[in-house]
Amino acid sequence: MCPGMGRAGAAPRGPRGPWPCLLLALALALDVERVDCDQDPLNTIYLPATLELLDAPEHFRVQQVGHYPPANSSLGSRSETFLLLQPWPRVQPLLRASYPPFATQQVVPPRVTEPHQRPVPWDVRAVSVEAAVTPAEPHARVLFHLKGQDWPPGPGSLPCAWLHATHPAGTAHQACHFQPSLGACVVELEFPSHWFSQGSTTRAELAYTLEPAAEGPGGCGPSQEEDPREQALPVGGVELRPADPPQYQEVPLDEAVTLRVPDVPVRPGQLFSATLLLRHNFTASILTLRIKVKKGLHVTAARPVQPSLWTAKLDRFKGSKHHTTLIICHRAGNTGLDSSPPELSEFLWVDFLVENGTSGGVAVTRPVTWQLEYAGQAPEAEKDKMVWEILVSERDVRALVPLAKAEELVNTAPLTGEPRHVPIRLVTVDNGGALVEVTEHIGCESTNTQVLQVSETCDAVFVSGKESRGAQGVQVDFWWRRLRASLQMTVWAPLLPLRIELTDTTLEQVRGWRVPGPTEGMPEPEAAAEEAERRPRSCRLQYQRAGVRFLVPFAAHPLDGGRRLTHLLGPDWLLDVTHLVAPHARVQDPRVASLEGGRILVGREPGVTSIEVRSPLSDSILGEQALAVTDDKVSVLELQVQPVMGISLALSRGTAHPGEVTATCWAQSAFPAPKQEVALSLWLSFSDHTLVPAELYNQHDLGLSVSAEEPGAILPAKDQGAQLGVVVSGAGAEGLPLHVALHPPEPCRRGRHRVPLASGTAWLGLPPAPTPPPALPSSPARGPPATEASVGGKQWEAGGVGGSGVVKGKFERAEAEAREEEEEEEEEEMVPAPQRVTDLELGMYALLGIFCLAILIFLVNGVVFVLRYQRKEPPDGATDPASPQPHNWVWLGTDQEELSRQLDRQSPGLPQGEGGCPCESGGGGEALTVAQAPGGGTSSSSSTLARKEAGGRRKRVEFVTFAPAPLAELSQESVGAPAVQSILVAGEEDIRWVCEDMGLKDPEELRSYMERIRGSS
Repeated sequence: MCPGMGRAGAAPRGPRGPWPCLLLALALALDVERVDCDQDPLNTIYLPATLELLDAPEHFRVQQVGHYPPANSSLGSRSETFLLLQPWPRVQPLLRASYPPFATQQVVPPRVTEPHQRPVPWDVRAVSVEAAVTPAEPHARVLFHLKGQDWPPGPGSLPCAWLHATHPAGTAHQACHFQPSLGACVVELEFPSHWFSQGSTTRAELAYTLEPAAEGPGGCGPSQEEDPREQALPVGGVELRPADPPQYQEVPLDEAVTLRVPDVPVRPGQLFSATLLLRHNFTASILTLRIKVKKGLHVTAARPVQPSLWTAKLDRFKGSKHHTTLIICHRAGNTGLDSSPPELSEFLWVDFLVENGTSGGVAVTRPVTWQLEYAGQAPEAEKDKMVWEILVSERDVRALVPLAKAEELVNTAPLTGEPRHVPIRLVTVDNGGALVEVTEHIGCESTNTQVLQVSETCDAVFVSGKESRGAQGVQVDFWWRRLRASLQMTVWAPLLPLRIELTDTTLEQVRGWRVPGPTEGMPEPEAAAEEAERRPRSCRLQYQRAGVRFLVPFAAHPLDGGRRLTHLLGPDWLLDVTHLVAPHARVQDPRVASLEGGRILVGREPGVTSIEVRSPLSDSILGEQALAVTDDKVSVLELQVQPVMGISLALSRGTAHPGEVTATCWAQSAFPAPKQEVALSLWLSFSDHTLVPAELYNQHDLGLSVSAEEPGAILPAKDQGAQLGVVVSGAGAEGLPLHVALHPPEPCRRGRHRVPLASGTAWLGLPPAPTPPPALPSSPARGPPATEASVGGKQWEAGGVGGSGVVKGKFERAEAEAREEEEEEEEEEMVPAPQRVTDLELGMYALLGIFCLAILIFLVNGVVFVLRYQRKEPPDGATDPASPQPHNWVWLGTDQEELSRQLDRQSPGLPQGEGGCPCESGGGGEALTVAQAPGGGTSSSSSTLARKEAGGRRKRVEFVTFAPAPLAELSQESVGAPAVQSILVAGEEDIRWVCEDMGLKDPEELRSYMERIRGSS
């Protein structure tokens, strides 16, 4: 029978309530994987080598649901998939595979964006500054930014970015070298003039390539790509327009006059103009315009658009801080008739001049105040003033661009309680390709604070753990002066609860395996002769162990509030967050089990408990997994052994994500050379169909021994971190078998308890062809004398028992029987560990106590009753224990004839002279007639009682007692003649009312009546 099914079927019946049902459901949940115990175990075996990433800022192990380990794993190989999220700007990361004392490492290959493209060792973000170009400004500018956490100090290691423009009229190329301070550069590519000669809007496609820097000015030599379009990465497109649309802004001064001003920054020494427009229904003939400006800005002229219709007079007034200009316009003539006049028409140009050296290289704003006065103006608009700010900068700033170290963020703050930050730097792109960082007067705002937040100084975006969702393309806006820019980020949020995976949810006691440990309550013997018996008593039971992994999927929610999620890598991929949540994981009942290092579950004593992970922010439960430790015993069936003489490693890039890397390592197990070090990888196979690597168990709890059939073939390997290792000192031409045995540790072995718990065989080189096993002799064949060596509690035997390499045929049946007998004796001698009483057991014990108390009270009550009534004298007829008790008959009624009939029927043989009528009266005395019983005795209990009722009608109650005769006398009497006692009649007064009821006048009539009844019967 399956162990799990046996436990589920033997559930005790407890009191009704939720606890028994919950415990039963928990037991069924724990044993659900053990129902099919007759089937083969899942292929969960792999080479327990360590795979780790070096020089990677942020990475995770990932696995598919239900596919761990991967299908290509075996006893001699292992495969792991990693996800690299943060780029590596300083050095490329290394992936290291190790199984002591062997190790190897490789450089992680660069990512491949497209299958046909060459791997790119840098993660670059390209931002196109202009969306359209004109013949007046025929330059396309693209900013390239290296994403990552740090930059090398020297410029020699940074690459060059080549920008390639493809147009129907031809191609163009230009390069830039990344600046070490910002890790960015700008390519300014000028389009040829004939690309604009087509007279219509065309489009040029932009792409880029990265190449190593060259020596010389600029650091970028000629492009080494013969055909860059095959390996180029796309940037986007740019429109080529034949004319430049004007960039201006219109601001109404009042209902009739509108101001049109340029919407671009101006440079010192530049002359620019503002235009006033009038509506077609403007009828005033005089218009006065007041303009107030700060120092550094001057109004140079006021020019009517149509001098024949309007004239303008300009007057200037200088002040200490401001200059005021007064412009008076007069209508010179009438406008010609126009069937369809425009809504707005230009009538005045006002020229401004910016002084040189006023900004000092920093962009500043110059306010300009406008005020109108004319006849017919609305009274409330006469005092209105409009302020227009002009941005003055010595640099020709083209765009504001935010630079982020990463464009996606994995929100692990809810798991760890630590905020996650992504640094942000704002730069401006100037005409000519110059980059300048902006640090002051910056504004920023996140469009969705439930996904991503931005710092007050606008130098970072972050998540604090309070965010409720993730999203793709969440936008953060930045502004500086009149320039605005936005940054789009992808935030991946964990989908709770956590998934806690255990290699075994039911840990059982391992038969015959005990490990050193203190035993409470054991007295210390002082005699040295008792040392051998005391050593096993200081050992404790060994329970199974299980590996623990904490997994969680990450996803991004849609920005429109929909329910369709986008999963990181895919819906069936999970991220291993064991290294993040292990400090917050604990076993609910540490007496039942405990966690070692957050990755190994150790059974302590029988019971049911769970592993839970609590949030460091709110103390809520992020994930929980139930487990059970039982006292059912399992055996170690065999050891699966894999020799390791070296480690090989292979890396490959995945396609689900640009940062996906798959590593596969396998053990080298060729024929060993002389003095070759060999590490042995061990897996323990238990009788409950579970497989665990020996690395889960403490090295001091494993008593391992290695033996070889050839004398002097192996020696112990010293100073290595593997569980078990040897040095092959010599070998023949064929493969060398190594026999590995597992024992309890030396302090917990008895003097004669040397039979191993399990064993296995590993072949160094090629194993021989399988042959039928020969018949075993009655006594084991002895080979050369075995030599043993012990290092760190392990044993190595050279020249041990020869014969087949089959594990189960190595030991004789007699030894197995002796092993079982010794285990039973050892279990009897062991002091059992104190068992913890569960709540269900406490309730059952309480009910049992109540039942026992009720039974005890019942018994005491019965004893008291017997003692109270045992002294009461029995009736006369009960003096003889063998005789039956007399029966008392009671007659209730008014029918005298029926009463007489019953009396005559009971005493048919009574002589007339021996009985009298009960109605005899005499002198007020009492008439008493006692009839002799057949045995000559008299009945002292016969009596007749009559009384009068309150309503005048008298009822009679008569008692008749039949006393049985002794058994000896009954045999002499005739059959059918029962002994009848005569009726005891009361006094004369009672006889009188009885006769009256029957209609008789005197007792003589009653007597004759009775005689007639007897005669008729």
